[in-house]
Amino acid sequence: MKQAIIITGAAGGLGKAIVDTCLSAFPELLIVATDISPDIESIPDNDHILGMKVDVTHEDSIIALRKALEEMGVRVWAIVNNAGVSDFFPVSEKEKDALEKMFAINTFGAVNMVRAFLPHMMETKGRVVNISSESVRLPAAFHPYAASKIALEALSVSMRNELGLQGIKLSIIRPGAINTMLLDDLYNMKERIGESIYKEYLLNFATKAPGEIRKISKPADVAAVVVKALTSSKPKRYYRVNNNPKLRVAALLPHRVRDYFMKKMLGSA
Repeated sequence: MKQAIIITGAAGGLGKAIVDTCLSAFPELLIVATDISPDIESIPDNDHILGMKVDVTHEDSIIALRKALEEMGVRVWAIVNNAGVSDFFPVSEKEKDALEKMFAINTFGAVNMVRAFLPHMMETKGRVVNISSESVRLPAAFHPYAASKIALEALSVSMRNELGLQGIKLSIIRPGAINTMLLDDLYNMKERIGESIYKEYLLNFATKAPGEIRKISKPADVAAVVVKALTSSKPKRYYRVNNNPKLRVAALLPHRVRDYFMKKMLGSA
């Protein structure tokens, strides 16, 4: 019976890199590239790769994928939960739909995928790799993305302990700044700032935040770590890629000091 690796969010920059790297690293497996974008179905299907439109926030969409694979005689060995969205907005002011959408994709999407394919993975004794972010170290104003990834990591710890009882290993990857559309969102933030009681501070954040990025890694760098997590006999619980040492130090500071520096960046201190 053929086994497969599912990669979500495969139409984006990091997702494409993970697909390409897995195609080379796992010639014996079927690489299932999924995304909510219909463009994913333009991938030429063959014995080694399959492109499928899947919405990780809808169980029916995921179950349809599972049934399609089962009809092909395929069982899932690994899932790389890469699907994610990022945005910058005031949490205290923005309508709830924006926040709910972010958590639905970034947090619960990964749980939905694992739940749907757990019967497969109990057979294959496979792997789960969840893509998080180094921003979990230091949540910031106007950036709820970090909160969605903190929640993902907490749920991942619960799942890792549960899945381990079934012989399934789970790793979390915390990438730093990557040259993808998510980084473009930060650089182009000024253009999207509308009317807000925080407008002055949003502009300050949009001006100063890009300057805090010290190094930008390539999607292929993160993809290589994904393969390491999938192939290691003893995969790490956490993998860090291009993490900013400044954030690591800042995360050790008392909350009062962190809040002061955040206010300073926003022009309020």
